[in-house]
Amino acid sequence: KAMAMYPWFVLGGAMLGLLMLSYIIYHYFADPRESYCLAMLAVVLSLTVSILCAMLIPVDIYVISEGNIKSETLHVTISQEHVRSAYLTLFALLLFLAFCLVPHAYFYGEERGSGSTADIDGKSDQKSCLSALRSTVVFMAFIIFLLTVSLNFRPGHTESLDKVWESQENVSRWVGDLLDAEHSGLNAISFSIACLTFLGVAGWVFYTAYGMAAMPFAWLRGKQSATEQRQDLEQNIASIREKYRQIQVRYPSREDGTLDLSRMKAADRKELNRLQREHKSLMQYNYRLQEIEQKAGLVIPRVLHVLVPFRWAIGVGMMSMSLLVVVSLLLTLVDRLVHSDCGWSCGYTLKERRIFNPADEIFLHLSHIFPVDFMILGVFVLYIFTASVFGIVSLGIRILCFSMYALRTRKSMPQALLVLCNVMSYILLALCMALLTIAPNYTAFGSQTVTSSDGTLGRCSMERRDFMRSCQVSVISAFFTRIAIAMPFFSVAYFFANWAFIVVFSCVFARCMFCQQRQPFLDELPEECEEEELGLLSFIDVGFSSPASGFGAA
Repeated sequence: KAMAMYPWFVLGGAMLGLLMLSYIIYHYFADPRESYCLAMLAVVLSLTVSILCAMLIPVDIYVISEGNIKSETLHVTISQEHVRSAYLTLFALLLFLAFCLVPHAYFYGEERGSGSTADIDGKSDQKSCLSALRSTVVFMAFIIFLLTVSLNFRPGHTESLDKVWESQENVSRWVGDLLDAEHSGLNAISFSIACLTFLGVAGWVFYTAYGMAAMPFAWLRGKQSATEQRQDLEQNIASIREKYRQIQVRYPSREDGTLDLSRMKAADRKELNRLQREHKSLMQYNYRLQEIEQKAGLVIPRVLHVLVPFRWAIGVGMMSMSLLVVVSLLLTLVDRLVHSDCGWSCGYTLKERRIFNPADEIFLHLSHIFPVDFMILGVFVLYIFTASVFGIVSLGIRILCFSMYALRTRKSMPQALLVLCNVMSYILLALCMALLTIAPNYTAFGSQTVTSSDGTLGRCSMERRDFMRSCQVSVISAFFTRIAIAMPFFSVAYFFANWAFIVVFSCVFARCMFCQQRQPFLDELPEECEEEELGLLSFIDVGFSSPASGFGAA
């Protein structure tokens, strides 16, 4: 009984872990003064469902490799048909979250106002909710219009708009063909998911590639300590004071000892103003770092020093996973480019792998000892997820070159996190597609083997499956292969997007290795750290007005 219950404990623990991870991400970034329950619910559900879409792949692989998952205790059997239903349910739920719940939560946050006006009564809250609902309906109508227009160009859609309004029967036939009612909407959902995945490819190329290249170096190099950054700041402050004195000695002083600005050149006055602003900023940072050092004492530096070997181990592990993913992706792309029979016309699909792929071989060997492959793939998915979040936080949420939101710890607007979770949903969909390139045989056939006519034992592949009907294809592989064959445009776009991923990764990797320096301990000054609280404003005014004191009053 214990062994029969073990897979369900693993599944339950994984679900709970995903919910907790999504919850922690929200509260790590969200500004508590601006946070509201609807945004938290939308972010947690959207991130969890997105990760589940990727985490369902090892279950899919296990079912085709070892057969149905059965539990005599719970009288439950999980077959390939159940896995297919789970994929469709998760993808449909993802569409609902991306285009209904998340937009409604976003519009509600815009209507309720900022944190200072968020404490509103029940009537105002109801008014904000209704206004957000109207905006969501308009948004959904726009998306449905775009989807309807797009589905008219879906391969397999044969009914035209000509004479469609002549009778109710023609309308019903056109709608049924548009939504692929004959196959329970499978083709329509496939096309919609392909469009969403295509959106996710842009995030995969830029955010994920950047994060996978930069995050290991961030762990390996670490940040400057507060003492190290304060020493650098003090050197910069001393340099600014010296520049001030050099300008000061060029001009005579008044009788009261102050600097006579009327005789000063415009360029020197402008330079003094710049030095004043820079000096204010550096002194605020310096004061804040002194506070941190006093609060930390000697305990935290010693603890961090003890954790340095673990930081290096984590950084090396991240670097290994990044290089494994990129090298495997590169080898598969080269294999498809060189050995694909149909080339451009089918998106460089490949029936059988001919070049060694390290990630594929690792997962093929681990697939014999479930749930080890589930856990290792889970680590890979979570690592790529974390790298994507790292990339988004580092680069900000952008449309083309225009920045929309910046993500900061405990200071991010909930609306920014809602946009983040939608971006992450698309990226994880693109990850499902990318896994078919990173580990093609594992994601398609698992550990299945076949005996050829000469008695030799070999692994299943697309080429052998043509005459060996005993090979079963995973649901996720069949799903995206169906898209690749029916809609080759998407397959070609994914193929070249993966090349772009490698180019971006290589550029960022080279920059981090040769150019990037250690990150400062304190990136930015907290908003609540005002100048008057620091007691710096009067000091700096005196410092810049008195030649006797200059900056020496510090």
